[in-house]
Amino acid sequence: MSTIETLNNALDVFIENSRGPRPPNSHETQHWEMSGIHSALMNGLISIYEQAPSVPKSKQRDFVCYALQWVYALHEHHEYEERTYYPMFSPKLDTSFVTEEHATFTGGIETLEEYLVSCLPSRTKYGHGKVTGRQEPQKFDGNRVCSLIDGFVNEFTAHMLREITYLEPAKLHAAGLEADELKHIEIVTDKHIASMPGATFLTYVYLVSPKKDSEFPPAPAIVKNFLVPFVFYWPNRKLWKFAPKQ
Repeated sequence: MSTIETLNNALDVFIENSRGPRPPNSHETQHWEMSGIHSALMNGLISIYEQAPSVPKSKQRDFVCYALQWVYALHEHHEYEERTYYPMFSPKLDTSFVTEEHATFTGGIETLEEYLVSCLPSRTKYGHGKVTGRQEPQKFDGNRVCSLIDGFVNEFTAHMLREITYLEPAKLHAAGLEADELKHIEIVTDKHIASMPGATFLTYVYLVSPKKDSEFPPAPAIVKNFLVPFVFYWPNRKLWKFAPKQ
C-alpha cells in the first residue's frame, strides 16, 4: 500500500469516529476527541505529502514553516499525553505502553524536522517560539520530504489507529472509570488547549481539521467564527495557504 493510501485509510477511520458535536456522555467524549485530533494530524500530514514535490521555489520557505507547524503540533500532542493526559487514567486504565509506541516513530519525525529546519535561512522563526541558528540553508527537495515521511508512516499510522481503541467507551467502563473522573480529564484537557498559542497551534489545528460532519475542535463559536479567521490567522497567513481546502 502506498503512503498516501495508508494515510487516507487512517483518516477515514478518524473521521468516522469524530462525527457530529462532542458527545455529552463523558465515556464517549475521550474517544471522540482523540479521533478528532488524529484526523487533524493525519489531514495535515497528507497536505504536506501531496504538496511537497511541487512547491514553487518562491514559496518553499513558507511551505517548510507550514510543515514544521505539523511537527510542532504533533510533538505538543504527544508531550501532553505522556506528561498529563494518560497519567490521569491511572491506575484504573494502564496506558504506560503509549510512550513506547511513540518511540517507534519519533526518530523518523525528528529526522524530518531536522531536514526541514536545515532548509531555512539563519534567524528564521518557526514552530512556536523557535528560531534557526546561523546556517547556510540546504536546497529544499520535496521528494526528500516525501521519502522521510515514507520512512515512518507505517509505525505512525499503526499507533494512531490503535490509540483510539484504547479509549473506546466500553473499555473505559470496563476499567471502572467513573463519569466524574472522565469529566475531570475533559476539563483539564480543555484548559490546556485553551492555553495554547492562538496564532500557531490553535489556528493550525482548526484549519487542518476535516470540517465535514464534525464539530471538532470543540471550541466556542467566537473562537471558530471570529478569533481564528479574523485575528489568529493573520500573523502566519502565508503558511496557512498550504492548509487543506475544506
